[in-house]
Amino acid sequence: MFFDFKFWRFLLNQRELTDRMEGSAMKGFRWRVAGLFLSAAVLYALMDMWGIGTRGLTPIAVTGGEETFALRRILTLLAAILLSVLYTAFHVYGVAFILHKLTNVEYRKLVVLQLFVTAILLLEKAVIFAIFLISGAATPVSPLSFGPLASTFLTYPFLIFFLNQLSVGTALVVAYQFRFIRQLLPEAGRSLLWILLGLQVLMALAVSLYGMIPAERLFTELFGGGGTVE
Repeated sequence: MFFDFKFWRFLLNQRELTDRMEGSAMKGFRWRVAGLFLSAAVLYALMDMWGIGTRGLTPIAVTGGEETFALRRILTLLAAILLSVLYTAFHVYGVAFILHKLTNVEYRKLVVLQLFVTAILLLEKAVIFAIFLISGAATPVSPLSFGPLASTFLTYPFLIFFLNQLSVGTALVVAYQFRFIRQLLPEAGRSLLWILLGLQVLMALAVSLYGMIPAERLFTELFGGGGTVE
């Protein structure tokens, strides 16, 4: 037996979705996944073209290296699109696999859950991008996170990066995951909530550690002749 997977219908109607997934196969789910990957690629490409994450290209533009600047601009755009694919794949399939191992919920159902979760995360990024567009400036911290507050009284970049990962989107994701999995595992209680919170904290720590890597400096040393501009 089959049923049509409709994203907007099931986004806020988890009970109907989980009930239909019991003993039925979905039609159109793969197209929704493809649409999610495409939406992520477009969003990341637009952010890159606007200039988010391309601060390291500014010295090249100033010094007048047009060919070098154009080449690196293309490379950063391609890198942004690749990053969007990796980001989406990790949250849809990687996190679903982790939750499958932690909760024993069927992997296929968790992939469906993570499709909605990833859409929420991408929507948060789109809202932040819209805020930057309206204000005409970008900040290294998200206005929807604890990052701006942390940067006012903390001097440790790692802590600021960490608190920047705890946002409105994070809260929505944990609440959405908890409600969805509880419908599949009615006996799951507070332990499930701790698992979901712990997973978000671990991912925030991982992203914070990655943020401490001097990527721009490494990129310059590898592809800029190994020298630095004084």
